[in-house]
Amino acid sequence: MIEILITGASGFVGKHLNKRLEDKGYNVAHLVRKEKGFKNEFIWDFKGELPHDLPACNVIIHLAAYVGFSLEFDIERYNVNTISTIKLSAYAKSCNAYFILASMVGVHGSIYTKIGKDTPLGPDNHYALSKYVAEEVVKTHLDDYSIIRICGIYGIKGPSHMGLNKAITDAVCLKIPPVLNGTGKAKRNYICVSDVALWIMDLLNKYEARKASETKRIYETLYLASPEIMNIKQYLQTIIDVVLPNEEIVMMEGEEASDMIVKPSIAPFRLQTFREYLVSLV
Repeated sequence: MIEILITGASGFVGKHLNKRLEDKGYNVAHLVRKEKGFKNEFIWDFKGELPHDLPACNVIIHLAAYVGFSLEFDIERYNVNTISTIKLSAYAKSCNAYFILASMVGVHGSIYTKIGKDTPLGPDNHYALSKYVAEEVVKTHLDDYSIIRICGIYGIKGPSHMGLNKAITDAVCLKIPPVLNGTGKAKRNYICVSDVALWIMDLLNKYEARKASETKRIYETLYLASPEIMNIKQYLQTIIDVVLPNEEIVMMEGEEASDMIVKPSIAPFRLQTFREYLVSLV
């Protein structure tokens, strides 16, 4: 039996998680939209029927996402984020598998400056709505799952997040100083990509413990964010201090953003600080 079935293994979080799964010796199968060169991969369009030769599994980790905050309707976004979750939830039920769904804090909407488990839900773009519906599918059909609502994630070659990840990549790889558009006063508590991978690994460890002791199943929604709160200018200044001490931030005019602070769930380990992450790169 395949132990773990994962989607999105070639993505930002997926690459970090896949390495840890391999290092720990898990038997992993990958659902991919096109060939990626994984040892055990199955091609799927993320909307039709699952491959007929897909083996049974104990755990499904659904990381694949069609990201984008456009207000225009795009059916492919719903195929990848929602329809795929419907198909995989049914498959999880047939396998009696534990399901981990990667979601986003955006399901609460963009009007709140502080977000936590008691914040009302109110997705206000198609990406957030597609994730909200995916969450509801999992909650409705499964009784052994973890939904992880992730805030912004930082790391080399990661998605934009107000230009932070480009700034990290440019500074570390190209020695180019970061560019700040606007004042940079907006506060965030982004989490490191490697810590997201570690958090998912901890969920797997807890699943193994439950399975071994035959304890009750779990259904939970977690918020993955760092306890470290910084504004964007502080993030960029830290890049300067650690990576390019002889340079300065390049200041540009730009639109101002509001704060968005996520109240994180209690982490099962000590999360690294932004400075510690940068130090590990240089």
